[in-house]
Amino acid sequence: MWELIVMALSGAGGAALTGWHRSLRSRLQLWQDVAASCGLSEVESYSVWNLYLVLKAQAGLAGVWIGSYGKKTRVGIRFSGPPGFKELKISRETSAPAAREIEVGDEPFDRAFFVEGPVRLACALLDAETRRLLLSLNAEGHLAIAGERLEVVTSDSQLPRIFPLLLNLCRRFARPVDLEQHLADNAFRDPEPGVRLRNLLLLIREPGDARTIEVLRTACADASPQVRLRAAKELGAEGRDILVGVAESTEDDACSAEAVSILGRALPFERARAILIQALRRRRLQTAQACLETLGRHGTAEAISALAKVMAREKGELAAAAAQALGMTESTLAEPSLIQALQREEIDLRVAVANALARVGSAAAVLPLKEAAERSEDGELRRAARQAIAEIQSRFHGASPGQLSLAGAEAGQLSLAQAEAGQLSLAAETTGQLSLRDAEEERELPPGGAA
Repeated sequence: MWELIVMALSGAGGAALTGWHRSLRSRLQLWQDVAASCGLSEVESYSVWNLYLVLKAQAGLAGVWIGSYGKKTRVGIRFSGPPGFKELKISRETSAPAAREIEVGDEPFDRAFFVEGPVRLACALLDAETRRLLLSLNAEGHLAIAGERLEVVTSDSQLPRIFPLLLNLCRRFARPVDLEQHLADNAFRDPEPGVRLRNLLLLIREPGDARTIEVLRTACADASPQVRLRAAKELGAEGRDILVGVAESTEDDACSAEAVSILGRALPFERARAILIQALRRRRLQTAQACLETLGRHGTAEAISALAKVMAREKGELAAAAAQALGMTESTLAEPSLIQALQREEIDLRVAVANALARVGSAAAVLPLKEAAERSEDGELRRAARQAIAEIQSRFHGASPGQLSLAGAEAGQLSLAQAEAGQLSLAAETTGQLSLRDAEEERELPPGGAA
């Protein structure tokens, strides 16, 4: 009985072992065919305990090995890259990327890969074709590059298709690199605007190469408003017309807003107002707010009038931004419209108005500010109103004869400076008392009494 069982097991085990050997030989033949089709030299292969297969070969100066990895196949290629390449690491993106991660400006690529190492070298090497190869290979297997070594885990069925791509990728990484030229080429030609901008920024951060100015001038005609904006900003006065064009463009709200801010008072009032009107109509809020600030810096009567209209007609952040801009004018012409806006219900607007009146308000604003604080339960508004009153008082403290100031004893008291005879003030002892003083005598009148 036992003899029969042993014979049966031996037969089954022998058949399975024969099948396994046949599978190994078939797998090795596939690898050898792939190596031959790609022109590899010095091909040698071996197995460990008939379980683990390895094929080694040379692809020019690059060393290649292929090994079994369970049912998967692991391919490794070691090669020499340009200076700094040993520190470059490229792998699949993790769910929580590290703070040192390099982003090249291509969103699909940046989502797929974690890149670490020398920034300029990484961006110079990761041009459009290299990124395409990496994305294609990563879709077929687990890809990683570190320490001048490329590895990918894939299947035998995918190996004939991806192995030539791996060799092509290694050749691209191993070629000599002129960093400035590669960055310039990427800034000129890459199909992704984010990549063009990233390479342009790297060129700008390392000035001194004569090619940088030429790249900046060419970038002023880029299809991307972000690229045009940055190039024009770096060119200074030479790029001012480009900045105006970006400011007037409707392509990108954030870019237009930044262009307006960069230009500042160099943007003529009429053009700033025209851009503001267009931005308000299209509800491009960032551009509108930048225009409001620019008008505030102009500070002219026309600018104050335009700002007052926006504050009166708009709500929310635009109304508050207009109030802040009125404060920036530092002109008393802005005070009446600001005092009127204290009657509005929006807390954010009234806080902005109080802050503006702290800069431009006169004694006429004290009572409206006090009333606004008293009828509100909002702590921020109360603090802003008190601060505005204090700022107004400080401007009139110690005024010369004939100037109006706020007395220190009570908020709301009015007095003229105390240096000369004939001054008019509210008495400190009793709120509401009126006194006339001269050098010889002081005559107090009761509230409501005749002079």
